[in-house]
Amino acid sequence: MIEWLYLAVQAAALAMSAWFFVDTARSKLVGRRHFAGVAVLELLLLAQLAVSIAIVPGEAGGGKALFFSYLVTTILVPVAACFWGSIDRSRWGIGTVAASGVIVAALLLRIHQIWELQINV
Repeated sequence: MIEWLYLAVQAAALAMSAWFFVDTARSKLVGRRHFAGVAVLELLLLAQLAVSIAIVPGEAGGGKALFFSYLVTTILVPVAACFWGSIDRSRWGIGTVAASGVIVAALLLRIHQIWELQINV
């Protein structure tokens, strides 16, 4: 993993989560600006996936399947939370999307651990 990209995605996920938790406290509904925030996070996650595909060595084994399964799950979590948050018309709809940012940050931390400990690049 490229360290600066990993840190940028972590920062974006946590910043998005903080922004959405503030909107949860203000009883906001999921709107276009929230979709834009999730889209920025998704673009960063897709960039992380593309870079990871490019720099992971080609041999099988060594935790690569686990690494990529975590990475794909990380990409799917904000999309699923955004869908769920948009159909939940209570104040907690945006809270669901906010929690997805924390989940993405935790998954990225685990991905980074897998990278450092199992994939020797």
